[in-house]
Amino acid sequence: MTRSLALTVLVIMLLITVLVFIVAAAGFYMFSDDHYYDTMEKTNGEIAMMMSNVEVSADNIIDELSWHLTTPDLVLSTLKYELGTNSHLTGCGIAFLPDYFPKEGRWFEAYALNGEDGIKVSNIGSESHDYFDDEWYLKGIESEKGVWSAPYMDSAGAGTVLCTYSRQVKDPDGKVVGVFGADISFDGLYSLLKETDRKENLMSIWVSMVSQRKKDDRLKLYSFILGPDGRYVVHPDKDRILNGTFYDYSDPSYVEDYNELGDLMRQGKSGVHKAYLDGIHSLVYYAPLMHSGWSMGIAVPSEVQMAPSLFLGTFIIVLILLGLLIVSLLSYFKIKKATKPLMKLAQSAQEVAGGNFDTELPDIKTNDEIRLLRDSFDDMQKSLSKYVSELTETTAQKASIENELYVARSIQMSMLPMIWPAFPDREDLDIYGILKPAKAVGGDLYDFHIKDGKLYFCIGDVSGKGIPASLVMTLAVAMFRTLSQTVEDPSKIVSLISSSMAEHNESMMFVTFFVGYMDIDTGEIKYCNAGHNAPILVGDGEPRFLNVDSNVPIGVLKDWNYSLQTETLEKGCSLFLYTDGLTEATDVRDQLFGEKAVFETLAGFGKDAAPKEIISKVEEAVESFVGDAEQSDDLTMMVIKRLDR
Repeated sequence: MTRSLALTVLVIMLLITVLVFIVAAAGFYMFSDDHYYDTMEKTNGEIAMMMSNVEVSADNIIDELSWHLTTPDLVLSTLKYELGTNSHLTGCGIAFLPDYFPKEGRWFEAYALNGEDGIKVSNIGSESHDYFDDEWYLKGIESEKGVWSAPYMDSAGAGTVLCTYSRQVKDPDGKVVGVFGADISFDGLYSLLKETDRKENLMSIWVSMVSQRKKDDRLKLYSFILGPDGRYVVHPDKDRILNGTFYDYSDPSYVEDYNELGDLMRQGKSGVHKAYLDGIHSLVYYAPLMHSGWSMGIAVPSEVQMAPSLFLGTFIIVLILLGLLIVSLLSYFKIKKATKPLMKLAQSAQEVAGGNFDTELPDIKTNDEIRLLRDSFDDMQKSLSKYVSELTETTAQKASIENELYVARSIQMSMLPMIWPAFPDREDLDIYGILKPAKAVGGDLYDFHIKDGKLYFCIGDVSGKGIPASLVMTLAVAMFRTLSQTVEDPSKIVSLISSSMAEHNESMMFVTFFVGYMDIDTGEIKYCNAGHNAPILVGDGEPRFLNVDSNVPIGVLKDWNYSLQTETLEKGCSLFLYTDGLTEATDVRDQLFGEKAVFETLAGFGKDAAPKEIISKVEEAVESFVGDAEQSDDLTMMVIKRLDR
């Protein structure tokens, strides 16, 4: 038996009304505590996020600065650039150890300020601004992980009250050279807490309806932040900033609870505590701010806490009951009338679903959703036949494209060495490689050949994937094969290829490239690296990276001077070359395979391991790690082994 939709809706809405009443009664009873604590945690989270962003930016800037410490001008220009990309900072600077730049004197504090007229950089260190005694410098010079300072007036730099995240700076040799400071203004924290207070105090209008102290401005909640030493970091009364501690404002009659609250906040605890603040009995909701050692609190007067929830809860429940009752009655009669033509439309829909696209649909007179539904079915009937025809054509086109990509893949693979063993007549050399593109065609490459007793080899990774990358890959392989026949020096080969590609590189594609040759008799390898992953030496103890200069990828700069390096591959040892598709292979959780896993896999191989065995084990480890995740990048590996014969 078909149940009336109108009656069903009415019953459901009445049940919802009862349920809403029960839930609202319980919810508003708990509203008082939960609301203010949630508000405090939400604001706490926003501040923590703000501070975390500062810490992340500072760490990134420090990493960049450590490579630009050679001259004062380079330091200043680097700071200006980094502040431009981290506009949420008020300013940032690096205070160097005494006499770090002798020409600049004892004090050199490079500082960049984000002002109304843009970013300005200068040296603000001087005898009058002796930063060596400042709190942020003293804490930062001892901290590798970073530390937040208490608020202070920065008269030399920003000219306002700041909080600074400071951390020691090391040069590329690991030597501490100074302290980096990332600044946020007190005004930013003050505005955030002030906005929270403003929103919450909108409800205080209800307090005046139940309180005898209708005009008492103290019946408003407020937020504040304490530092680890008990000093105010943020408070609505700005005169308390940098002026005394939390304990200095206690009432002698209620000092025990007041001081206990201060102790709990300084200890990094969280919870709710009763205290007498500024002449008002209040509940203080407090919790620590991550990373900073600060603690945030919201002071809620006792009269404010319950009055809004009781009044507002009752008012909302009454409105809900009246609204649901009216909506239920209107819905019942409206739905009862509107659903009459739906049965005919449902029957026609069944015919269409069965493949009869010419079924006549019922005529709907009303101009409403049901009329729209009927018209939609009519459009669907007309579209289905066209869709079936287009689907057939699209399927044929897709098959043609897939066939062309298959041919392109076959052509691309045929350009690379794919016959193993590559040199079956040689007993002093073994080599093996694989290339697995992420798409039908890819941008990874490898190649090798023997000339005059030397094994010339290369491996590379074109930026991007798919057909564009495969075209650049083809060009790079062809140029390597041509040049290595007449040019011996790997760095010269790389320079010639890079210059040729950079000259006509409107698409700005580049290739990370590693080129070398090995004297098969002596094992001496001469090589040049152009921004590629460092190969790994395997078989002689623990695996280790081949020492490589980074250089820039080919195709970026036309006149780059690429360096030539030398290494000797001992007998029985192997050189493992790969692209970043190995280390950056990801699983379903977007976790990277990483260099650590590569080394752990290679650690099990000695001098008796064959190149094919090494690649098979690494490939098996990657496939096990990736699991069901889709391959995200081309994967190429090649192993060169000097046989002990």
